[in-house]
Amino acid sequence: MAIFKDTEQMYEVLGNLWQQLLDDPDNGSKFKGAELKIKYILSDPAGILWVTPEGVFTGEQDLKPDVEMALSGDTAHKFWLKEVSLPAALAKKLITSKGSMTKVMKLLPLLKPLHEAYPAVCDKYGLPR
Repeated sequence: MAIFKDTEQMYEVLGNLWQQLLDDPDNGSKFKGAELKIKYILSDPAGILWVTPEGVFTGEQDLKPDVEMALSGDTAHKFWLKEVSLPAALAKKLITSKGSMTKVMKLLPLLKPLHEAYPAVCDKYGLPR
């Protein structure tokens, strides 16, 4: 059974998490400065999540991504719980990507506060951790 009960819950949880990064005065400005548009193609449940300097969007958008990452909702959940790292997930094909992964890897340190916040998010939404 999937971690997220449906696409709406997945969008709410992951979208709000990414918005925390964008709203952070220090890390948010660094992410925005990288001018990176990331398109997440999620499965189980199916959905599309965009993270851009302008904000977080769901569904198909009239945007050109710098990076596309395909992964399951469960893999996203494990990533935020630090049960799987991005390099390991890529190596194991849990995440497939197109585009500049070099830019993405440079931004990984900015995600530390989100990793720290995610267990409380799980508690709020009744997700296992």
